[in-house]
Order: sequence, then structure tokens, then C-alpha cells
Amino acid sequence: MNELTREALDAAEHAVGDGPVVMINLLWFRNAPEYPAGFEGAKPNARSAYYEGYAGAFRTIAEDLGVASQLVYAGNRLNGLLAGPNDDWDDIVVVRYERFADLRKIVESDAYDRTANPHRLAGIANWRFFASRG
Repeated sequence: MNELTREALDAAEHAVGDGPVVMINLLWFRNAPEYPAGFEGAKPNARSAYYEGYAGAFRTIAEDLGVASQLVYAGNRLNGLLAGPNDDWDDIVVVRYERFADLRKIVESDAYDRTANPHRLAGIANWRFFASRG
């Protein structure tokens, strides 16, 4: 499961409503990035595809759209205390937004499709994405 659909965004926006939201990413990296043929700016490994390519492009798009976000946490999953065989995630990334609509503005932009999403798809083999509010 690696594609973010309009239906998933609609359901999340309905559930989250307005106000601050924290997005939790569970990331499982590919052994090697899988870029489309001829993609400019391809990164040499899956982690750099995500952290340099995807996150870098994502930050640029957010800035261009006037969207503020806060990186709350990014790090390796060291051990799964209560985890099954399909829960062998590599990294966990947690980001806070003032509202879900801000995140949606980014991921539905043409710039995201052109510059950020190709890096995410190239580097991430499997992804889980959760919305949360404290």
C-alpha cells in the first residue's frame, strides 16, 4: 500500500475536521530506489530518495504554498515489542500541521506530483500514514 488516494484524503479530512493534526508515517524502504526512466534528480539509495528527494521537494512546495509544518520526530524503528512479521518498519516520521487542509493542499498540487511523489515512490516500498490529534 503506497498510493495516497482522493478517497483516503476525503475520509481523513472528514474524520479530522479543522484544527491541528499530527501525521504519523511508517516507512519501509526499498533495497534500491526505483525511479521512472529518465527521472532527473534520482538519488543513489532509498533513504536519500525519501529524506533528500521527497522531504526536500515537500518542504519547497509547502513554502511556496505558505504552509507551515513542524517535524516532531524522525528516526529508526529499533525494536517491535508487540509487532508481527509484517510490522518490520524501517523509520517513523511524525509531522504536525495547523490543519489537515494544509497537508492536502500540498499533496494535491501539481508540484507534488512532479517533484516530490516520484522520490517517495522510488524510495518507499511500503507506507502507512495516520492522522492523529492530541
